[in-house]
Amino acid sequence: MARYSEDVIQNVIEANDIVDVISQYVTLKKSGRGYMGRCPFHNEKTPSFSVSSEKQFYHCFGCGVGGDVINFVKEIENLSFTEALQFLADRANIRLPQVEAQNDEAYQKKEQYYEINRNLANYYYLMLKHDPRASEYAADRQIDAQTIRQFGLGYAPRQWRTALQYLTSKGFDKKALIETGIVIENDKKDCYDRFRDRLMIPIINTRGKIIGFGGRVIEKDEKGPKYLNSPESEIFSKGKELFNLNNAKKNIENRQIIVVEGYMDVIALYQYGIKNVVAALGTAFTLYHATVLSRYADEVVLCFDGDAAGEKATQRAIEILGGSSLAIKVVRLNEEDDPDSYIRKNGVEAYRNQIAQAMTVVEYQLAYLKKHTPQATNDDKIKYINQAIPIIMKAETPAEIELYSKIVAREAEVSPRIIFNAVMRLARDKAPVPEDIGRNLLQRSNEKIPKAYLESQEMIITGIINHTLAMDQLACDASYFSEGLWRTVYELLEEAGARQATLTVPMIFERLTKEEQEQLSAVLMKGDGQDEADWQLSLATLTHYHNVEQMKKIKQQLSTLASDDAESVKLLNQLTQLKKQIGDVQEE
Repeated sequence: MARYSEDVIQNVIEANDIVDVISQYVTLKKSGRGYMGRCPFHNEKTPSFSVSSEKQFYHCFGCGVGGDVINFVKEIENLSFTEALQFLADRANIRLPQVEAQNDEAYQKKEQYYEINRNLANYYYLMLKHDPRASEYAADRQIDAQTIRQFGLGYAPRQWRTALQYLTSKGFDKKALIETGIVIENDKKDCYDRFRDRLMIPIINTRGKIIGFGGRVIEKDEKGPKYLNSPESEIFSKGKELFNLNNAKKNIENRQIIVVEGYMDVIALYQYGIKNVVAALGTAFTLYHATVLSRYADEVVLCFDGDAAGEKATQRAIEILGGSSLAIKVVRLNEEDDPDSYIRKNGVEAYRNQIAQAMTVVEYQLAYLKKHTPQATNDDKIKYINQAIPIIMKAETPAEIELYSKIVAREAEVSPRIIFNAVMRLARDKAPVPEDIGRNLLQRSNEKIPKAYLESQEMIITGIINHTLAMDQLACDASYFSEGLWRTVYELLEEAGARQATLTVPMIFERLTKEEQEQLSAVLMKGDGQDEADWQLSLATLTHYHNVEQMKKIKQQLSTLASDDAESVKLLNQLTQLKKQIGDVQEE
């Protein structure tokens, strides 16, 4: 590595305040004498990343990383020490003594590769201007002159060795051209250009260096892949780089980045003023990509092609990004559209509206599930519910869970409250989703509640709300009430009682759906003229039906156990007691 003097290194450090540098990647908030933010090196929701302005160092209490401003830049930009020092020197307009860097062979090698790519990009740019077919292709794609300049677009001529001849005439070594992937050497040691007769798109990293190229065919019947990328090299890794991140990071809107599939999607959106957009480089999204994006944004909007391949790419990206701290939204275009064609047909405002109305991951996955799951039979509905419940459980708030429960309930033709309660209980108990949950919820929703059971629940809840019946007089809990409104209200009353808090009717209404509010208000309007005998009869009815339900559950459990099993004996005793209680009530 190049040996810079301590004075030179200290000069660069002192010229780059660590808070200013880190603030380009992390949202920092003042905390005591320092600053806190979410660590860019591991996924976290609670800030544990501390930056000291006074001591000019950082430390994460979550993952343990720490160091000075040079170390931060090394890690965040994946650079060597020399490259990080140069990065910070450029930022502070400090000229490093080049003579000392000459000893750093790896550094010099990379600099040579960058220079080769820069020269080749200039050559391709000139070729685009002078080739009628290539210029016509760019015009057909509605790429204007300003966009061509912005992205440095070019054209690789049809001939086999134009890039090779041009670069060797500039004094570059053939071996270096092979190492960058610009030139291919076959078994016979013959060399030829990798890119021929293609629109050339320079790939630029976040430091403004050209690290590779993407080439798109310009003839429809051309053999070979539509897109061809530079191979992996010491300066280019597809799994770590994102196309246009160098521009997007300077044009972030609302801490949001849009992710699309291809180069031309990015170029079209950028030309229309949507500049906070990136694309992967001919490969699937990686966890490293997610980490990189989280340095610049809090939210990612996935907007891939509308066809089946785009749908699969969306699902894969969600899986990868789901492991990061990023919020994820999804835009699904019509089947025949991609972002490029959509914005050209419909204009920038229509596209911005699509972004503004982007679906949450849960909404998207429920829509995807609906599209790919029929709802014709009960077995279809059971399958749909089984797959929908784990999706809803990804929601973070009860309000979201309620909204998504309604969507699933509408499709499966079940009670929204049954779906909502099932999800809330699973979330509360941190329990795995039972394999037969769909069948159980569908059966429960289709069960007709006996009139006497329903009226007894209404009467007891009305008495508690109107303060004519005290909860401590009842020898029951929420499980005595049927799934739905009355169990929900009893749970709210029970929770308030445990906190010794007052729960008014308006406060109850706030926790109910519109339909439930209407049902409860209709019952409460009837009044409350019951006496002690009415309460006792209602409680007895409630207990009776609760016992009947318990017996059903026990019988179901017994069907799965051996008769001499200890648990089986215990359940049989419970069943006998319940039968006796039910018999005693019937005799009375």
